[in-house]
Amino acid sequence: MLEVVGAAESRYDDSMPADLKQFIAMFTPCRETFPGDGTEEEFAKVNEHFQQLKRDEEAGTLILAGRTQDENPAGIYIFKAENQEAAERRIKEDAAIASGVFILQWVRPYAVALFKAP
Repeated sequence: MLEVVGAAESRYDDSMPADLKQFIAMFTPCRETFPGDGTEEEFAKVNEHFQQLKRDEEAGTLILAGRTQDENPAGIYIFKAENQEAAERRIKEDAAIASGVFILQWVRPYAVALFKAP
């Protein structure tokens, strides 16, 4: 399904409350050799990170999450939050970011314009 949204509306779907805005976060691993040399503790934090993404999906705030599939992975997370401060708080509280397994690069306001499910 492909959905085109006007820039003025910039809404992912009609179920999104009007007071929630979209944000995108980018994060990278703590070192270039991760996940190849990850420890059990680091993988536990990544698992907590994934479980939180699943809870966000159930809560309706997750739009898209994933990572690049190359030697230097980067993750992105597109989600809904009340404002920039709430968006940054959500990301900084993520287990993998708070523990230093992932390094937050930025959190920015975002607007999904086109979307096609795989």
